[in-house]
Amino acid sequence: MRRLLPLLLAVLLPLTASLSACRDDTAESGTESEVSEPSEISEKPDDSPYTLEEVTEAAERLIARDIELCRIFAGGALADYAGDSSAEKGYTLVSGSNYEEYADIEALAYSVYSSGKTAARMLSYPDYGPDAVVSDGGKTAFRYVYVSDFAASLSSAEVSVVSYSDESAAVSVSVSGVNFELTMSAGDGWKLDDSLYFAYIDSDIAAQTEVGWENSVYLGTLQNSGSAPSMTGKMLVLNVFIEDTYSDWEDSDRKTVEQAVEDACSWLEKRSLSYSDTVLVIDTQTLYYTYFDSVSQSYDLSWLDVMFSKTIYSDVNGYIEQNTPDGYNSVCVFFHACKRGTDYVIPCDTSSTDYLTYYGERAMFFSASSGGQYASEYVTALLRICGAEELYKRGDSDDIRTLFPDAIMLAGDSRSLTLSDYTVSPLTAFLIGWSTYIDPQLAAYTG
Repeated sequence: MRRLLPLLLAVLLPLTASLSACRDDTAESGTESEVSEPSEISEKPDDSPYTLEEVTEAAERLIARDIELCRIFAGGALADYAGDSSAEKGYTLVSGSNYEEYADIEALAYSVYSSGKTAARMLSYPDYGPDAVVSDGGKTAFRYVYVSDFAASLSSAEVSVVSYSDESAAVSVSVSGVNFELTMSAGDGWKLDDSLYFAYIDSDIAAQTEVGWENSVYLGTLQNSGSAPSMTGKMLVLNVFIEDTYSDWEDSDRKTVEQAVEDACSWLEKRSLSYSDTVLVIDTQTLYYTYFDSVSQSYDLSWLDVMFSKTIYSDVNGYIEQNTPDGYNSVCVFFHACKRGTDYVIPCDTSSTDYLTYYGERAMFFSASSGGQYASEYVTALLRICGAEELYKRGDSDDIRTLFPDAIMLAGDSRSLTLSDYTVSPLTAFLIGWSTYIDPQLAAYTG
């Protein structure tokens, strides 16, 4: 859950004592006092086998230090040490803490974890957006884009050794009634192979994956519904070129639109490759329809269904069903009129009482207007049809932009964008089904 900095002061006030006691060697595992010097558990005096007592002591001290790092980076524990001077780029200098020198935090991280990759991940927390804690001329400075409730509430843990040898050990850690299993490696001294916080993230990912994307509590009313419930598997885009009493299509104009749609589909297929579990193939089919009246030039939720109401199709749903070959997981209709008008998209929204009437997901484009011929506009239309949100319309869009400055759903006016400058953000990727889980850091932006 995302938290803003002002809220941290009340939540983290009890941590003040712990941060100011960094060198207290009397601290026991599970207390809020900071831990002793890393060197105390980095060396063994002789070559005799480790005893259970020695391994347990090492595990308790390492977990205590890991918790301290979790609270610093993910829990907002430095909020009580905000200095008077501000660092560059919105960071605030730490004052009155034993962590004023960034090198002390850095040394602590590399003394706790056996993998430099794990230490680097902690030091560059969070996974998305600017780092929470940085060095400003050697001094510690902090800011918080995302503060984890889990890390902020960490204060103690029950630690027990499950198994061990002279090279490694398995450790059970219980926090607030939740159990995690971590491993340690001996090497030049015992160190954790991973962080308790990252184990928590992994457990959340595993839980979401087990439930399944279709049943995720983070899905809204636009996802997993309609004729295009997600952008996965084999998808069909029906290009329907409408001619009415006042407008018709030239072959060259029609081919321009068809190529733009193809380019949009190709761009999305390539972007989906960034998500290892995603298989996406988008086919297109061209159809023609003559309407013996005038195509409505502005948004009208029911107009397209009214157009089909006196035909064998009855409505857009019927048109989709009778023009879709077998074997497609998703299908949508792009209606194209060669006249001026305002483009619009109608995704299926289960929050509407009559959503089954608009189960067939569709969009209307006007080629003679300023839109309707650009691949970028077709990209955002397809994303919206499959459940993506127009992120630029959210009240917290600036926060999201900090995380994903090149997200195409933040672009606003999507016409004539240079697609190579944009990506599909992990947030949008979850909403359209490319990722089966969403990082807790991003979950706040799904509602």
